[in-house]
Amino acid sequence: MKALFSSVKSSSLKTKMVESLFESGPVMNWGTLNKCILMLILAAGVHLTWVIWKGTIILNPELWQWVDLALIKKQIQLNIVFLILFTLMIIPCRLWAEKKWVQQWFPYISVGIFVASICRDGYLIGVLSPATMISYVSLVTVGLVLLPRVLVYCAFIPATIFLAGCGYLSYMGVMTYAPIFHLSGYSYTNGFWILSMLFFIIPILCTCLFLFESLLSQWRHREQLIQHLSQVDPLTNTRNRRSINECLEQLDVLNEKESAVYAVVLVDLDHFKLINDRFGHHKGDEALILVSDELSKHVRDSDIVGRFGGEEFILILHHSSEQQAQRIAERCRQAIEQIVLFSDDEEAIHITASFGIAASAPGIKPMKLLNLADKALYEAKAQGRNQVCSYFHSAFLDTV
Repeated sequence: MKALFSSVKSSSLKTKMVESLFESGPVMNWGTLNKCILMLILAAGVHLTWVIWKGTIILNPELWQWVDLALIKKQIQLNIVFLILFTLMIIPCRLWAEKKWVQQWFPYISVGIFVASICRDGYLIGVLSPATMISYVSLVTVGLVLLPRVLVYCAFIPATIFLAGCGYLSYMGVMTYAPIFHLSGYSYTNGFWILSMLFFIIPILCTCLFLFESLLSQWRHREQLIQHLSQVDPLTNTRNRRSINECLEQLDVLNEKESAVYAVVLVDLDHFKLINDRFGHHKGDEALILVSDELSKHVRDSDIVGRFGGEEFILILHHSSEQQAQRIAERCRQAIEQIVLFSDDEEAIHITASFGIAASAPGIKPMKLLNLADKALYEAKAQGRNQVCSYFHSAFLDTV
């Protein structure tokens, strides 16, 4: 039983290993070797569970009537060997992680030995027992999410054939079914057998559920992050053009149903090319960030700020008339004018912007509204820049 106590001590080592693994980031982002280390820790934990169960039986003579005691004593030694083996197999994954042969072959070796040991124990307790079936389904499911498919199929296809073959041979009477047990009558009425199944099922089921939930949570987070990145300009952290177009399409549908009123404001930084050419593109980027911050500060929470082009921004103002949009645009213009930005030589860089406004009206599609706002923006630039101009629909109708 000394080996039993030494195996229990190794659990603290595995605990530290798990903690160090989870410090390396989400499980989905781990390399294959780190995932194999997690699988080896799980494998060692499974065999530790077996050691505890068999050790409990050996120490309690009243349970000997239900099992093949000689087989139990032989198998506990094999479980201890597997426990030590899986613990030692973690070392190459940590020390020789950069070696090509370790990266290429060690995952197949680790998964293969783990699955083989599970199949052996599955045969001992019965290939159709709840513990074997739940362990099989749980490990396959987590394996397909966690590891490359080729790696999982290379291990579990032979395992499936083995378990199916054992079940058939047991049915034909060629092999003993669940040789580790001595069960009289219907096994589901045997309390020892039921408690044993629960003892095997609960740890591996809880572990696999935890891993699966962790993987699903990380997958959902990644999907949300990808969706967020697909809609946001990486420099200014405002909506990108794709996201703006989607918002305009939604407003168009809403406008047709409910006649929702909104305004579009195009903002273009004046003489922005001179900032890039004279002070460098890094100062141009800094100017864009400062302008986007000011725009976001001076609009309502329900409004949308987006980067529409290189130095061009767009504001979508919900439930705003042309007059309300003019007031908001004027606040933004004054705020941009007061931005303090210095060059690398401490020279003041003055930033101004021109604004073009167009308000929604029945029969005008979002793309047409953008065109009207662009005409208003052109007029603001023609009048000397750093101004707010609106495109009146009456003027538009006169020109049609």
